[in-house]
Amino acid sequence: MSNMNEDLRQKAIALEMYNQQLQMIQSELASIRTLKLEIEKSIKTLENINVDSETLIPVGPGVFLKAKIVDDKALVGVKSDIYMEKSFNEVVEDLKKSIEDLNKAEKEGMKKVEELAKVISELRKELQESIQKSQEKSTENNKT
Repeated sequence: MSNMNEDLRQKAIALEMYNQQLQMIQSELASIRTLKLEIEKSIKTLENINVDSETLIPVGPGVFLKAKIVDDKALVGVKSDIYMEKSFNEVVEDLKKSIEDLNKAEKEGMKKVEELAKVISELRKELQESIQKSQEKSTENNKT
């Protein structure tokens, strides 16, 4: 009897661990999707900026400054406090590469989610069957 209880306990612990892993991956996927949206917004912005034209620069929530774009260069952070000047086109290319990398990471994450979901549902089924068996056994034991 205690052997069966130990088996149930092990399966329940494994199930909890898999569920936590699943939540972590889903949270990572949400972050990836948010980052992709931000990058896509940056690409659109850069593609639509004209040199010598006036534009609005966001400086905080709901606060914009009127500014004039003087050339087609952007400062891109390469390390914590090091920036490099790149043309808008170069920045757009870099951003598109970032999106490709994020797409790969998202696909891998979704594959992991699918695999984990399968494992979780099989484990749940096994747990339910084990619980039923142990209930049947205790019912039989009570009859004798």
